[in-house]
Amino acid sequence: ANSTYPNIADTSDTIFSVEQLQLTSPNGGEYLLVDSVSTITWNSGNVNNVKLEYSIDNGLIWNTITSSTPAASGFYNWLVPNPPSRNSLVRISDADNISANITDQSDANFVISVLSLVAPNGGENLVVNSTQTIKWISNSSVTNVNLEFSTNNGTSWNTIANGINASQQSYGWTVPNNP
Repeated sequence: ANSTYPNIADTSDTIFSVEQLQLTSPNGGEYLLVDSVSTITWNSGNVNNVKLEYSIDNGLIWNTITSSTPAASGFYNWLVPNPPSRNSLVRISDADNISANITDQSDANFVISVLSLVAPNGGENLVVNSTQTIKWISNSSVTNVNLEFSTNNGTSWNTIANGINASQQSYGWTVPNNP
């Protein structure tokens, strides 16, 4: 309130709504497999339809996933495209009102790959002479994998096994006495 003009006030002439979109997945750090189905999820305010796009070059070029899908569903099943990229993003925007600039995108990059290591994937403590199951996922374009380990942060690599059938998706490895 203004003490000089205590009775000055105004209200909106009509009802209005605040529209917003929040992309929840993929939001950064994920590993998505080429040719697999990944679910894009979001929260939406009063937006009716959303446009979904992806980028494999950190947002320099955007490619349309769908020009319009109902926002209320909160998800879209996306067939992850080729080529692989470590600089991938997804962007969501109001499909009915592009000029309003109601949009959100992945908070950080995610990876699109044809092969992804599942376990061990960091932070594990492996016991010498124990059996560790190495697990991975791959798309159909990968036929064989080579497995290696490093004890010096990737400066050099030691062979575990070569030519493992990729569709096997796991391998039992006896941890060597090489701490």
